[in-house]
Amino acid sequence: MTEKTYHSKREKIFKALWVIFLLILVIFIYVQISTLVTNQKIKNNQNLLNEQNIQLEEYKQSTGYNRLYLIRELEASSKTMTRSIYIPEIISILEELKSIDSESGENDSIILSDFKVNLQEISLKWRVSNLKLLYQSSPTWKFKALIDRFEELDFIKDMKIKTYDKVWQRYFEFVLTANINNNGE
Repeated sequence: MTEKTYHSKREKIFKALWVIFLLILVIFIYVQISTLVTNQKIKNNQNLLNEQNIQLEEYKQSTGYNRLYLIRELEASSKTMTRSIYIPEIISILEELKSIDSESGENDSIILSDFKVNLQEISLKWRVSNLKLLYQSSPTWKFKALIDRFEELDFIKDMKIKTYDKVWQRYFEFVLTANINNNGE
């Protein structure tokens, strides 16, 4: 007769625990190897990062890098405008200023004698025969003061008149400066 091998419950539990132990041992070894490999990659990347930081500091010390950095800052902060746009903008500003000079109604009461215009600032040298023409509007005479007409211009902001000079006992001469309001800012 053939003998049947009978495995007791203890043997089955022992074999199951042995398999579980081997699986845990394999997982433990895998985790240890994986941790070593990851730590080695981190160490290599840290060394590479340190080398690149040293190289970056060397670049920052060079004058070429400083010039490039300053140029980039300047380019970012400045507004560029092509001449095809710049010239018509200045012409339109001058046309509006010319219309203020010709609307005065009286001959030689308001005279624009000199001006400087760019897209950032405007400086105008004026002569008025009476300071009332500069400051006082008169609805009965249908006359608007020069300052009021200037304030109506949408491209003017921060207007200033610093001093007045009496010229030929007939005129008050002054320089009006203002900033140009680009793009409705």
